Amino acid sequence: MTHSPSSIRINEQRFKTNFEALSRIGATAAGGVHRPALSAADLEARAWFRERIEAAGLEYACQRPTGDAAGNQSAVLRGNRADAPHFLLGSHLDTVPNGGRFDGALGVLAALEVLQTIKEAGYIPVVCLEAINFTDEEGAHLGLLGSRALTGKLTSADLGHPNLGVEEFESGLSRLGLTRDGILGAYREPGMIAGYLELHIEQGPTLAESGEEIGIVTAIVGIRRLRLRFIGRADHAGTTPIPRRRDAGRAACTFTAHAWEAVLRDFTDCAINVGNMRFEPGIFNVVPAAVTLDLELRASSKQGLAALYDALVHLAQQESKEAEVELEITLAEDIPPATMHPTVQPVLIECAVAAGYTYRSMPSGAGHDAQSFADICPTGMIFIPSVAGASHSPKEFSHWQDCVNGADLLLQAALELAHVPT
Repeated sequence: MTHSPSSIRINEQRFKTNFEALSRIGATAAGGVHRPALSAADLEARAWFRERIEAAGLEYACQRPTGDAAGNQSAVLRGNRADAPHFLLGSHLDTVPNGGRFDGALGVLAALEVLQTIKEAGYIPVVCLEAINFTDEEGAHLGLLGSRALTGKLTSADLGHPNLGVEEFESGLSRLGLTRDGILGAYREPGMIAGYLELHIEQGPTLAESGEEIGIVTAIVGIRRLRLRFIGRADHAGTTPIPRRRDAGRAACTFTAHAWEAVLRDFTDCAINVGNMRFEPGIFNVVPAAVTLDLELRASSKQGLAALYDALVHLAQQESKEAEVELEITLAEDIPPATMHPTVQPVLIECAVAAGYTYRSMPSGAGHDAQSFADICPTGMIFIPSVAGASHSPKEFSHWQDCVNGADLLLQAALELAHVPT
């Protein structure tokens, strides 16, 4: 390492003050945060973040107040060459509906604090350091929208099928002064990205239960989202004999139960979730004519994700045949697994050990913006413990000392990986 791990530290009080101020934007009575991407609360958070960037004396490097062409917001600390590539630190400020205070926000504010700390110390990086807030990581409209746009992984076809529909999507974009046609303009040439680091809460129980202070992420799961539509026939629920029904609800429900059994039996290192079922016409006395089921698959390898997909599609086909209903399958989203860079993980471990933190190397079961960068630049992730593993809910919580530890480790790793002379 080129520096002492204790040479500079983040400003803990400033970091906490910023965190508490941001937590009030979109705050809920239950103690969480409701700040979905492109919402009014998201717009308020963006205005606040820009104010903090400018108050820190950093460059707000965006074409518009709400961000770049995809809405990504950036604070930049220039290196010794203005045209040097950028080493990115960041995460996202958007939340799931009625989510928690730490998911995403911690990483963005830690990135801002790292840049401000380095600037105040008078250090000039070799590359440009950039703290970034990515648009819609959570997928209110399109998962990882901002990071995928920046890295060229978002397509015009993707933009035509947002989760809440085109009209709702365009309404949100209009709120931020963005357009569907313009989003792809956020793309950056890979040669201009020197690396990417992200600090995040674990969102699971492993670190909290083991007592370790830091997680060094080895890989991020791939996520495949499907819409299964079982199409049967509406009939009177009282007069149509059960054996003669073409009940779409039967197919959807038996598929769900058997899918769980299959994963528990044959895919123990994978995960699935049925996030929604929509019954048509959806009333007591009519046999369901159709059911649309939202299914998410997660696996840490391409092979595992493909095998899980094949098995569940085959199962859905079997259940539809058994219930004598038709089946339509639409691929809503497909995000491949990502392996963190082999040169970054040892640096994170070295910095953690030097700082005296206990750690473990571990995969991430959740998706993150880091996976958009994994195949184009040196990429790494740092986890801190989540109390009781709670996340995506108001119960989401991490002890503040763990937040500080994670931000300080992000600082030390950035100094090392971005080659900041100290």
